[in-house]
Amino acid sequence: MQSSKSTVKESQLLSAEVNKAKILAKQVSARELNPFDQACVRFIKKHSEENELDEFRQQLKRICELAGLNYELEKSSWWTKYYQRINKRD
Repeated sequence: MQSSKSTVKESQLLSAEVNKAKILAKQVSARELNPFDQACVRFIKKHSEENELDEFRQQLKRICELAGLNYELEKSSWWTKYYQRINKRD
């Protein structure tokens, strides 16, 4: 089991590498990329978006914590109410 410090450090390193790749991708013409390169660019974009979404959710958790709320309980409660409203309309 890895410590959270090493996980954070790895995440920061990966994020830095993804940012470098994004910058380089803008400097290279799409016509110069072979199909594998193009697949890698799509993978990097997808991974970057997933990473940003995860960071956003972590920030939401932190905001809820500071507000004295439990993010997971609030999320569960919200989804329950949401599905109740959806089922009423059906």
